[in-house]
Amino acid sequence: MSVNYPFSQRIEHFVQPKQWASMRVAKELEARTGKKITHFEKGDYQGPDFETPEHMLDATVKALRDGYVRYNPGPGLPELREEIAKEMTQRGRKTEPEEVIVTAGAKQALHMSLLTFLEDGAEVIFPNPGYPPDEVWAKYAKAVIKHTPLTKPDWQFEVDKLASMITPNTRLLIINTPQRPNGHLVENPEEIAELCKKFPQLIVITDEIFSHVVYDGKAHKSIAAVPGMEDRTIVIDTFSKTYAMTGWRIGWAVAARPIIDKLSIFLQDSMTNVAAFIQRAAHAAMVGPQDWVIAKTALLQKKRDRIVAGLNNVPGLKCDTPSGAFYAFPDITGTGMTSQEFTDRLMENAGVAVVAGNAFGSQGEGYVRVTYATSDDDIDEGIERMTTELSK
Repeated sequence: MSVNYPFSQRIEHFVQPKQWASMRVAKELEARTGKKITHFEKGDYQGPDFETPEHMLDATVKALRDGYVRYNPGPGLPELREEIAKEMTQRGRKTEPEEVIVTAGAKQALHMSLLTFLEDGAEVIFPNPGYPPDEVWAKYAKAVIKHTPLTKPDWQFEVDKLASMITPNTRLLIINTPQRPNGHLVENPEEIAELCKKFPQLIVITDEIFSHVVYDGKAHKSIAAVPGMEDRTIVIDTFSKTYAMTGWRIGWAVAARPIIDKLSIFLQDSMTNVAAFIQRAAHAAMVGPQDWVIAKTALLQKKRDRIVAGLNNVPGLKCDTPSGAFYAFPDITGTGMTSQEFTDRLMENAGVAVVAGNAFGSQGEGYVRVTYATSDDDIDEGIERMTTELSK
């Protein structure tokens, strides 16, 4: 007898993550043909340039041997919350450990925050382009999703347009700096904050996962540090991008105590706690030597310059120089192809995987996302393959 699975209507919109579509295709193509793919599509560190520092590996093993393998329900180990509070205080938002929660990556912090504030008919404003998984949970909550288009070519919030979208029913505004997918910094957090303060019900979620990956002597600025925003902002960050701990699945959020208390209940009722030995590894990352982080960022800046120069020599492409993250977002309209046509052609004919820009919203059409957190050899090979294919 066949089964009529009674799936919830709330998950009718669930699909495989759009930003990983190219990675799925590349993986299948490599397995089926044995062909080497140049991976510019992965939002992760790749290759020997980004090996995890030994002191972090040692801390993980020591924590396991020291017995950090049991339940530890709650918002996180006290010593880790204390270090995160210090980190956030350095960013300009004076923070107490009780205003910190440790989560299973930034994604968990994001989806818990969205589901804590959104419900049927509540409004949330996302940047366009933005980060696709955020919208999955807004749709699950039956919220009204609005998009504020970021201005090209520098991908900034236009405050007048943003102001016209906010209503008394708008509960959340999402900010992402340094931005995904384009790598630009949000340059006007003070101006956005002044607008937000006019709406007492409006909470800002600021996604700052690339806070320590900023180039050219520029500084990361958090809207939470603007006076008057500390109690109406949820700051979300992760160890993944700062310390290349992507597989550890550990991140954090900072917010006013009433918000953290709600998120803590959410976390305990869903997954109990982030593994204690992973929290100890994250603590070691924060209190240990930071020279690796500094060197990694300097290396990424060189790789950024390398790939931007290469992309600007590919026929039909124009690429500006991003100030952060590890993504370039070249304009491919000069090729006459859509983002998906371009992505498919590169994969099939050149063995180069990129992500179609419209995976991040309608404003991403005409662009592709390219990751350069990989070896110089792969950067050079990928650019050479692209140039050869697009010179035909």
